[in-house]
Amino acid sequence: MKKLIFKWVIFLLTFVAALLVAGRVMNHDNQNMTMELSAASFPVITLEKGDIAYNELHGYAQAMDIAYQRGTIAELGENRELVFCIETYGIKLQGIRMEVRSRDGSRLIENTEITEYVQDSTIRVETALKDLIEKDTEYSLILVLTDEAGREIWYYTRAIWSDNTWGYEKLAYVKDFHEKTFDKEAAKDLIKYLESNSQGDNTTFHRVDIHSSFNQITWGDLDVRRLTEPAVNLVELAAQTASMELHYLVATGDSRNQTCYLVEELYRIRYTPERVYLLEYERTMDQIPAVKGDIYGNDKIMLGIVGEDMALVESEDGNIVVFEAAGRLCSYNVTTNKLALLFSFYEDNSQNVRAQWDARNLYQRYKLKILDVDEGNNVQFAVYGYMNRGRHEGEVGIQIYTYNSDRNTIEELVYIPYDKSYEILERELDQLLYLNRAGKLYLYLDHGIYEVNTKDRTGERIALVETDEAIEISDSHKIVVWRQDQGLQIMNLGTEQVISIDVGADEIARPLGFMGEDIIYGVAKQEDVVSDAVGRQLFPMYLVCIRDASGKLLKAYKKENIYALSCQVEENQIILERLLRREDGSYVNTTRDQILHSVTQDVGKNQLVVAAVDTYEKLVQIQVREEINVKALQVLTPKEVVFEGGRNVLLSSDSEQERYYVYDKGRTAGIYYTPAMAINQANDCSGVVVDDRGRTIWIRGNRVLRNQIMAITAQEVTEEKNSLAVCLDTMLSLEGIVRNSDDLLRRGKSAVQILEENLEGQAQVLDLGGCSLDAMLYFLNQDIPVLAVLQNGEAVLLTGFNEYNIVVMEPSTGRLYKKGMNDTREWMEENGNPFITYIRVEE
Repeated sequence: MKKLIFKWVIFLLTFVAALLVAGRVMNHDNQNMTMELSAASFPVITLEKGDIAYNELHGYAQAMDIAYQRGTIAELGENRELVFCIETYGIKLQGIRMEVRSRDGSRLIENTEITEYVQDSTIRVETALKDLIEKDTEYSLILVLTDEAGREIWYYTRAIWSDNTWGYEKLAYVKDFHEKTFDKEAAKDLIKYLESNSQGDNTTFHRVDIHSSFNQITWGDLDVRRLTEPAVNLVELAAQTASMELHYLVATGDSRNQTCYLVEELYRIRYTPERVYLLEYERTMDQIPAVKGDIYGNDKIMLGIVGEDMALVESEDGNIVVFEAAGRLCSYNVTTNKLALLFSFYEDNSQNVRAQWDARNLYQRYKLKILDVDEGNNVQFAVYGYMNRGRHEGEVGIQIYTYNSDRNTIEELVYIPYDKSYEILERELDQLLYLNRAGKLYLYLDHGIYEVNTKDRTGERIALVETDEAIEISDSHKIVVWRQDQGLQIMNLGTEQVISIDVGADEIARPLGFMGEDIIYGVAKQEDVVSDAVGRQLFPMYLVCIRDASGKLLKAYKKENIYALSCQVEENQIILERLLRREDGSYVNTTRDQILHSVTQDVGKNQLVVAAVDTYEKLVQIQVREEINVKALQVLTPKEVVFEGGRNVLLSSDSEQERYYVYDKGRTAGIYYTPAMAINQANDCSGVVVDDRGRTIWIRGNRVLRNQIMAITAQEVTEEKNSLAVCLDTMLSLEGIVRNSDDLLRRGKSAVQILEENLEGQAQVLDLGGCSLDAMLYFLNQDIPVLAVLQNGEAVLLTGFNEYNIVVMEPSTGRLYKKGMNDTREWMEENGNPFITYIRVEE
C-alpha cells in the first residue's frame, strides 16, 4: 500500500512539474509573440524666427509626394537665412541635407549638404538658401537627416522669401495673445480683438471662439496651468493675412490629483503696420481619459471636457461599449467589469507629475475610427494618418487592427501606405471607411471606392469617381450609390449586395444624397441636359425618387414643367431647388419645395449624457446600462501581436483628373473636381484653394483696395466678331497670343475650350460659374481679367475694382466704364454669376 501511495505521489509531483514547465514555455512563447508599441525614434525639427520657435516638423520614413505636403510655411530672412533646431532625442546624426524645389517638387533648385553643426542633444543650424529663388514665390523646402545607421528621415515645409509678409510680427502677436489668456488682468488688452456676442457658446470649455465671452476665453474659473510650451505652426502666410495653430497641454487640480487636457488653438489674422485684426480664433480642449484614475462613479464613465459628438459604438446586446476621446481608444465590458485601453500613441502622465510628455507621441496628425464591435468584446478599428511610433513610425497610411479580448492583444490586419498628406487622407476617409463582418474593408481614396480583403490582403478599385456629382455615401458609410453609365449602382457594403437602378434609354440619373440609409436621386431627359456657350452643363431633373437600400421605391416626386436642380436634407425634409420651364423651352428659378420623409433613429443601451458643473461647465459622461463596481474594475492594456514580414496592401490610382483642395487654417476642408465648388467653400471658410501641383488657385482676403488692368482698353463688336469673341481675343492678347476666336466659336468650340487650347503651358483656365463677384476680385488683383457670359448671349470683361466700383469692358457698346459694386453684384447674380478666368503658371 505504501509503495502504491508513493507511486501516486511521484506521479502527481511529476505532473505538476510538467505543468509548470509547460506554462513557462507557453508564457515565454507568448511574450515573444507580443510586445508593446515601440517607442518613437525620429528627431523633431523646429524653426526659429528671431526669438520665436515655430513650425514643429516631424519626420517621414521615406520621401513623400511633395505637391501635397502643404503643412507649414517658413519665412526666410532678408538674405534668405534659415535657422532651425534639431531635438535629436539621443540619435547621432551622420548628415544633414537641404533641398529646395518648385512647389510641385518637379524642379530641383538647390541640394546642399550642411556640414557646419555641432553634434549634441539639440543641434542648432544657421544656413541660407542660395541666390536661385525669386521673391514672393512659394517653394518646397525639404530637410533630410541621416542617422548613424544610414537611415534617412525626411522633413517638409514650404518656404517664401518676401519683404512684405511680416512673419515675425504675426507670430509675435499670436504668442502674446496666447500668453495673455492665462492672465485675466493682462488679457484685458485682448478685449478689442474679440467679437463676443450671442453666437458664442459660453456653456462649455471644449470649444471657445472669437464670439465667446472674455471670461470664457480666459478659462473662466478653471485653475489651469500649462504643462508644455505651445508648439506654434505657421500654416498660411500672405502679404496681409496669416493662419496659425498652437498645440499644448494644460492641467487642472493639484499635482497629486491632476487632470490633463490636449489643447489646440487656431488663429487667422490680418496685419497692417498700424494694427492687427483678429479675423478668427478657435480653441478646443479635450480631457485625456485617465483610465486608471478616478473617472468612474455609479453607472457613469466620466470623460469630462470633451465634445458631445465623440465616437461611441456598442455591441448589439449593449454589453460592450467602445469609445474614443483625446486620441485614446477604450473598450468597456459591462458584464465582466473590465476596461481595456486598446490604443494610444501617448502615455498618460497625469498621475506621474515627474514624467516628461514626449512631443513626438502627442503629435495629433492621425485619427482613430471604431469599425466593428461584436458580442465577444472583439473590436475592429482603424488608425490612419501620420504614425507617431510603432512598426510604421514616420509613415502616413491606414492601419486596420483587431482586438482579441480573450488574449488581450491587438493585431494588425492590413496596412495601406499613402504618399500624400494626413490632411488629405483624413478628408478622403471621412467620406468612406467601412469594414463588414466578412473582413471586407471599403474606403474612398484618390478618385474611387476601393475594396480591400483583410484576410488575403488584396485590394481593387470597384468604382471610379471623376466628377463631384457622381457619388453619394450614407452617414453610416454602409450604403454607397454611384453613377454607372446612364443609371445608378447601389451597394450595401454590409452585405456586399449590388443593385442596379436603370432608367430609360433617353434618360440619365444622378445621385443626390441620403436620408438615413434611404437613397435620393434624380432623373433627367438626355435632351434636356445641355451646355451653354461657356461649356457649363444644366441638369434639370423631371423626377426625384427615394429608395431604400434594397432598391424598393419609397417615394417619387414629379410635377408638370417643374425640374429639380439639387436638394438638401434637413431633419425629415428634403428641400428641392427648382426650375420652371417656360413655353419657349427656357428655364427660370421658382420656389423651393419639400418632400417629407422620416427615418427611425436607433437608441443605444449605453448613451452619452451631459452634466453641467459650475466651474467645469459641461462635462460629458457615458451612462452604461449597469452600475460600475469601481473597486472590482479591471483596467487592461493589450499588447500588440508580433509577426514576420509585412501586411501591406498597395492601392494604385490611374486617374489624372484634376482635383482642387480647400484648406481652412491648415486643414483640408474639401476636395472637388470643379474649381468653382472649391472656391465657394474657401470663400465661406476664409480658406485657400490649391491644385494637384500644390499651386495656389485662390485665397481669400489677400488683395489691395483697388486695381485695374490698364493694358485692357475699350473694344467694340464688329460684323466679324461678336462680344464673346472680342472678350476672348482681349484675354489672349493680354498673354501675348493673337487668335481669331470668332472662327473658333463658329466651329462649335466653347469659351473654356478656346482658352485652354491657346493658353496651354501658360495658364490654367478656371470655369468659375456660380462663384460670387467678391471671389473674382482675387484675380483682378493679379491683373487677370474675368469673363462673364450673360444669359442674353452677350459677354463682358471685368478688368478692375475699387472700394465702390467694378471696371467693365462691354464690347456690345464699345465702352470701358465703372459700375457700382452692388449693382454689378446684382447684375451678375441675375445671370447666374457666369465667370471664367485663369491663373498664370510656370511649366
